Amino acid sequence: MNTRRILKLAVRVMQQVLRDRRTVALIVFAPLTVLSLGAVLFRSKPVVVSLGVVNEDLGISSPVAGSINLGGRIVDEIAAGDSFRLVPLNRSEVEARLRDGTVKAVLVFPEDFTASFLKNRQVALDLRLEGSEPTRSISITAYVTQAAMKTLAGLAGTGLGTLGSAPAAQGESVLPVSVQATYLYGGEQFDTMDYIAPVYIALLGVFFVFLLACIAFLRERSQGTMERLAATPASRFEIVLGYMLGLGLFGLIQVTLILFFTVWVIGIHYNGSLALILLIVAIMAVVGVNLGILASAFARTEFQVLQFIPLVLFPQVLLGGTFWPVADMPTYLQPFAYAMPIYYANVALRDVMLKGWGLAEIWPNLAILVGIGVVLVILSALMMRREVA
Repeated sequence: MNTRRILKLAVRVMQQVLRDRRTVALIVFAPLTVLSLGAVLFRSKPVVVSLGVVNEDLGISSPVAGSINLGGRIVDEIAAGDSFRLVPLNRSEVEARLRDGTVKAVLVFPEDFTASFLKNRQVALDLRLEGSEPTRSISITAYVTQAAMKTLAGLAGTGLGTLGSAPAAQGESVLPVSVQATYLYGGEQFDTMDYIAPVYIALLGVFFVFLLACIAFLRERSQGTMERLAATPASRFEIVLGYMLGLGLFGLIQVTLILFFTVWVIGIHYNGSLALILLIVAIMAVVGVNLGILASAFARTEFQVLQFIPLVLFPQVLLGGTFWPVADMPTYLQPFAYAMPIYYANVALRDVMLKGWGLAEIWPNLAILVGIGVVLVILSALMMRREVA
């Protein structure tokens, strides 16, 4: 083993990398960009959740404790925190407010809420959840339960606190608070994978299709195919559209396999039309192909293509509503989120798979996806080089 030869080879490789300014820039700026976005999102303050309240509780009058309205006390306990913005409602508008998203959950206290507590020695909370965001539903349920437990603990000095434990069989422990949750969308039959499946379908589809198109188009340039096409009467738009159709077919096959494997092998639950889900995924595949063609115009080697992944795809994952709802992001990041094609695919897939919506409800997101695809085709044609890279 000759150490000198090894060192000379290492120096030559380093010199090659340093001469490639694009590679150096990607090595430096791509990870810093992704880390900065992650830091901003993880450190951003939680958004206050709108919680509807229907308080019909008539309360009770006790010789020992006086007038007690348990529903009102629980509402006051929730309002004392900074996690929720309480919205007074009546029963007739509960479903409409959940459906239009102005509230994420509604807590309903019937007229006999306090009296029922005295009779059964247990608080039964009627919680109506919008349900399309499982993490938020879990946090709302936990917070409301905690508020009810604190309220019962506060009744210890009134003479009613001793009743705050439900009867239980020997050896069993029953909490004095139970939550009867109902869901507008989704439900208890939906597990965690059912909720994140729409995101994974969109993400995996655009990721692999982007790589396929970017590398294939770059290879065509490096092999001189683009130079030969430049000598033909074909225009730039015709070349881009031809490659889009050819690569798009393979991209469509790939995302179709992903979709059907997710539904029939993994066994994902969904409420909407499978054909409509396939249409959304197909449009996203075409957008991914065009995104790959455009990115390849800025890459000279396949190594640079791989480095475009954190620069092009990671921001879409972080800003496209994959893990954080766009409405919960800092205001200055939201315009960038709305420029991400994966955001519209995520919203459309969730609306169909979780809410059971049809084409009449999701067509604006599909129209925007198509529009983004057209813009990418135009940009690809304008950026496409006629010369050999």
